Amino acid sequence: MTSKVDPDVKKAIEAHRQQTITANQQIAILNAQLEGLSVKHRRSELIEQELKTLPEDVVTYKATGRMFIRRDIPVILEGLLQERSSITENMELLKNNKEAVSKSLAESKEALRELLNSKQHS
Repeated sequence: MTSKVDPDVKKAIEAHRQQTITANQQIAILNAQLEGLSVKHRRSELIEQELKTLPEDVVTYKATGRMFIRRDIPVILEGLLQERSSITENMELLKNNKEAVSKSLAESKEALRELLNSKQHS
C-alpha cells in the first residue's frame, strides 16, 4: 500500500526544513554574538570597579592599539560608560533579531501544520 504525498505538502515540508536549518544557524550566530557582547559588558564593569578603588592622583593609561595613552580616571570612566551603553544597545538589537527569527520559524511551523490539517480533511 503506497501513499502518495501531495506535491504542495512535499514542497512546504522541504521549505520549512530549509527555513529551520537557516533559522537555527542564525540563532547560533546571534547567541555567539550576544555572549561576546556580554563578556565585553562584564569586563567593562570590572574595570570600572577597579578604577573606582584607585585614588584620584594615580597615573592611569588607556590602551589604544599598540600604544598606551595617559588619561585621567574620570575620562576613562566616561569612556567605559559610553562603551557599555553602546554594548547594551547592540545586545538589545541582537535579542530583537533573535526573537524575530524565532517568531518567523514558529509562523512557518504553524503554516505547515495548517496546510497538513487542511490536506488531511480534504
